[in-house]
Amino acid sequence: MDNKKMGQLISELRKSHQMTQKDLAVKLNVTDKSVSKWERGLSCPDISLLVPLSGILGITTSELLNGERNDIEAANVEASIVTALQYANKTVKSKTKSILNICAITFSVLLLLGIIICAICDVAISGAFTWSLIPISSIIFTWFTLFPVIKYGNKGIVGSLIALSILVVPFLYVLSNLIKITDMIFPVGVRMSVISIAFLWIVFGLFKILKSRKLIASAISLLLAIPMLFLINLVLSRMINEPLIDMWDIFTFSIIITASVILFAMDFTVRKKKML
Repeated sequence: MDNKKMGQLISELRKSHQMTQKDLAVKLNVTDKSVSKWERGLSCPDISLLVPLSGILGITTSELLNGERNDIEAANVEASIVTALQYANKTVKSKTKSILNICAITFSVLLLLGIIICAICDVAISGAFTWSLIPISSIIFTWFTLFPVIKYGNKGIVGSLIALSILVVPFLYVLSNLIKITDMIFPVGVRMSVISIAFLWIVFGLFKILKSRKLIASAISLLLAIPMLFLINLVLSRMINEPLIDMWDIFTFSIIITASVILFAMDFTVRKKKML
């Protein structure tokens, strides 16, 4: 299989169908950067995309893999290739699912061991459950918020965000009752959590909307971090008399703005290359 020949064929057929790289990317649920790499011969489509890509371009998968149109229709060969690709795709998905299951089980077992060790040490030293309730509650909270994304990968991000949104206030309430050094943990924690979770949902939405332009989504997310940090500082300044802005904040904002500018420049460069 010649990546360059395949890329040339994809480019020619895409243009003949009057599609931009972004149009093709949207149909395949990939980024236009991926399409650009295919057409330049820098990479090839994932095996799971060969059948739908062939259908969109109006060719057979054998023609796509060979990088040229065939004068004679090889129906039987095509059917065999499609079947093989579908089987390979199914196998890859099955292996990925197995890996995620192993990661989820390992993650759960390690956290369970953490709970058991904390409980045993606490009871052995104190004769009752005292300090261990703090790490145990934290471990339980961590499991509920991270398990969906570990178990289901990218598809579990929404589940993790929902779990975080629902459980963070109860967790802070429990934590504030266990740590009785100060009564500010719950009121301060709730306000900061609401701001942070709202920011995470906004970032998630940005990447969903701009899924074909992740550099722009990253740049905008970084810029949105500035008002988020400012709001957190405002809460802290009003509740615990922290300064609204200090030198560390200015330094942090400078780094964020610099990183955003770099990401915008990278996106501009990539888009410009695609237009050449």
